[in-house]
Amino acid sequence: MRYMMFVKMDPNAGPPPAALIEAVEGEIKQQYADGVLLDADGLGPAVEIRLTAGEVTHVDGPFAEAKEVAGGFSLFEVRSHDEAVELGRRMIQLHEELWPGQDVTVEMRPLVGPPPPAE
Repeated sequence: MRYMMFVKMDPNAGPPPAALIEAVEGEIKQQYADGVLLDADGLGPAVEIRLTAGEVTHVDGPFAEAKEVAGGFSLFEVRSHDEAVELGRRMIQLHEELWPGQDVTVEMRPLVGPPPPAE
């Protein structure tokens, strides 16, 4: 099962502490070594492409109305939903321990993939 994790927080939170960055880097290295992490990276400013009333438009971010932004993503290959949830909990715990007082959301989403081939 593949899951994508987004780490979301207040866009005005400022830069994370060095201890959190080091801990997250260590977690990422261990997840790669364990074979569950397929890819991870930070995310830059967004561009949103919309189809509204038959018209395609785009808007460059950052978006002033956003209450939280996704600062990064990870792509995992896990054995179960519970394993994916545990990976998300671990990320939240690192933020709680090393950047107290911040509101952080970790969103875990299963990738549904293409339909199986017809037989």
